[in-house]
Amino acid sequence: MIRKISELIELARRKEPMPIIACAGPDDSDSLESLRMALDAGIGQPLAVGRQRAIQTVAETLGISLDGFEFYDVPDPKDAPAVATRLVHDGKASILMKGSVSTKSVIRAVLDSHAGLRSGRMLSHAALFDAPALNKPVLVTDAGVNIRPNLSQKIEIVKNAVDVMQRLGLRRPLVAILAAIERVELPAMPATLDAKLIEKMSAAGLLGDAIVQGPLALDDAVSPDVARSKGIGGPVAGRADIVVAPEIETGNVLYKALTCFAEIDCAAVVWGAKVPSVVSSRDDTARTKFLSISLASVLSGNTANQ
Repeated sequence: MIRKISELIELARRKEPMPIIACAGPDDSDSLESLRMALDAGIGQPLAVGRQRAIQTVAETLGISLDGFEFYDVPDPKDAPAVATRLVHDGKASILMKGSVSTKSVIRAVLDSHAGLRSGRMLSHAALFDAPALNKPVLVTDAGVNIRPNLSQKIEIVKNAVDVMQRLGLRRPLVAILAAIERVELPAMPATLDAKLIEKMSAAGLLGDAIVQGPLALDDAVSPDVARSKGIGGPVAGRADIVVAPEIETGNVLYKALTCFAEIDCAAVVWGAKVPSVVSSRDDTARTKFLSISLASVLSGNTANQ
């Protein structure tokens, strides 16, 4: 298992053949720059899907070279997600990426029954962050796809996150199901009951090779000192590899606090389809998108339905 997010770049360089990235609407500076970085690093071949003239104009304005890029001209930008998805389905690309188009349009294209990318599993957002205090990355989920997941959906989110970490080399991830407190509190905090039920399901062997504990607050999930000072025991407290947010507001705020305030390196994918998708936030930097491409490259050909 990697110790820093930047190690994904070297892992991605070893992929043969180099994955092709079908990016829907890369007519924004950060998407274009991240694709340029991916090509220069030898981890991905950009296939720009959208208005070719608009993409070239943005690149010329910003001084970003498009040498080595391939293009698939799509006159109407609203069609770019569906076209990019079709190119992936047809084997002309192995990674799907969101450019300036909306996240909803990309997810809708992936879920389209005619697109052929569904694997039978639920999609969820998995974001890997450096955690220097723990000397390892921690995965945050779900910050971008599922709005208010019910218990069965949370179980699928956990399974996806565990799958990603296992494919990165972590045999038995430690999973913290987050809440505001560490005990079941009903009816005020229904997420605490979900967390406890998921913990019990894991203990019964229903969630595969992972160790799950919940409910846990974020601090006692990732800080050994806090867990010790609060007197919180258990196999995950203070050592979590994965933290599972109760709903999208919590996950999204945590994600953006880490990227905007703490400026911690992050790599994120949407997982659960036949290929990894890079569906970055509009305010993600070019470096975050580049690291996300690196993660998708490492996972490509090693997909969720295999």
